[in-house]
Amino acid sequence: MPTVRTDDIELFYEERGSGPPVVLLHGARGDHRIWADRAAALAEDYRVIVPDVRGHGRTGESERSSYGIPLFADDLHALTTELELNQPVVCGLSMGGMIAQTYADRYPDSLSGLCVIGSAAPEVLTRGQWIQFRLVLPVVSALRGVADPERVLAAVNSVLERIYGEEASGDLDEADRIQRDYDSSVPEMRATEREKVTEALTSYYDVTIDYETFDVPALVMYGEYEPSMTARHAEYIYDRIPDCELRTIPDAGHSSHVDNPEFVCDSIRTFAEQVTAQ
Repeated sequence: MPTVRTDDIELFYEERGSGPPVVLLHGARGDHRIWADRAAALAEDYRVIVPDVRGHGRTGESERSSYGIPLFADDLHALTTELELNQPVVCGLSMGGMIAQTYADRYPDSLSGLCVIGSAAPEVLTRGQWIQFRLVLPVVSALRGVADPERVLAAVNSVLERIYGEEASGDLDEADRIQRDYDSSVPEMRATEREKVTEALTSYYDVTIDYETFDVPALVMYGEYEPSMTARHAEYIYDRIPDCELRTIPDAGHSSHVDNPEFVCDSIRTFAEQVTAQ
């Protein structure tokens, strides 16, 4: 099982193909399996690295009492350094996009391109976002200690669907199926790790990212059916990065990698080709 030591953990990753390096980062409570099909397609032309973020998948838990997005970015830097990746294109979905942005800010010479999908800037731009990240997530985290986590999550998803519509989340059942079919032996995330990941998400809004100083090309994408706050964040990031392209993923919610996988994969490939050419 391929791993890299990143200070206090063994960080698991999968590697496919050869060529210019591309790193794909999953979202909160996912793991490397969400990128399985897309990684295989991109590996025809690129060296594709897909890690499990600390607390997730085969990387699993650590002894740290709390997590933060900057910690995840530091883990990523340890991975790219150990594997001697020469300025990879770093692409992140949802929380993975937060990690990718933070990595680009903290290690500006360690990537050649930045791709952010269905993610957010570390600014609270709407009242709905404040409710979701400052109120809903902490409450969910607290309830997990005293209630059935699946029922809590189902209740929260039901509320969010009423607010944003059923299409906003995307095809979650298909996302789960892809993970099970690819490798059903990956361990479930422990409740303590869920709480630490939730803390990382909520504390992200205390992070500072100086987008105006980014000197690598960037691609920002979001699903057509995602909540309006996701589109607002995409536009916020797009307006501040000097060399940036903004795309809407048609017929897709937050799970755009399964709602419209061809568009997502083709967009990443085209972006990586442009970066490589530069």
